[in-house]
Amino acid sequence: MRISISPQYEHLRGDILKVVSGDYIASKVYCHKRNVVEKVCMQGKDYVVKTYKRPNFFNRLAYTYLRKSKAKRAFLNALHLLELGIETPAPVAYIEIYNKGLFSKGYFISEHVPYHTLDEVFKNKSPESHDLRLKTQFMEFSLSLHKKKVLPLDFNCGNIFYYFDTEKEHYNFALTDINRMQFGKTPSTYAVMRSFEQLGVPVDGLYKLALYYSSQKGSDLEYSMFIFLFHRLRSRIKRFLKKKAKRQRQLS
Repeated sequence: MRISISPQYEHLRGDILKVVSGDYIASKVYCHKRNVVEKVCMQGKDYVVKTYKRPNFFNRLAYTYLRKSKAKRAFLNALHLLELGIETPAPVAYIEIYNKGLFSKGYFISEHVPYHTLDEVFKNKSPESHDLRLKTQFMEFSLSLHKKKVLPLDFNCGNIFYYFDTEKEHYNFALTDINRMQFGKTPSTYAVMRSFEQLGVPVDGLYKLALYYSSQKGSDLEYSMFIFLFHRLRSRIKRFLKKKAKRQRQLS
């Protein structure tokens, strides 16, 4: 086992080790699919524990000898984002479990932030769903990411928190699920529109977002919308083919 704990959270070492042994109680489960995301209280404060599922044999080899594990990348990416002035839940620790010399399982622990996600905005579930200022400031946030040569590769609404700063009268945003990030390169319009497609925003809403983004960046709106629609169509085809294959398996 390899464990790395941020110095300011060293006092939580005993509680963090209980995560590995399973000797803890989750107060809330956010996700229990491919990976497990839970809220856990440690010494009177809430934290989020993400447990990455055991990878296949070839990825176990890769994470052992060639690549950083998802847990380690999430931890290091969080530190880098904070250095760049980009909000993300503070990284507490990451843990890598090895079995017979090969990587087997990873955990990433971060602070818990009590904010809402953009899911609630773009799916019309919050009072702010029609707030043009929030959506405009979200585009400003996206543009600032790209100017800092940061491109999140899992840029969906469930991974983006927002809150209103009453003192500055401005919406702020924070990123989660950050193990897949691109740093050090100004994203192309193609890459940006591909990431925007992940937001799941309806086409009419995306047009408004893309219009603002393109006008601020000076990029071609028609090209931007073409790239977005291309990726949306491709995603629909993939979903259609998966459903068709699933139906065929059920009938066979």
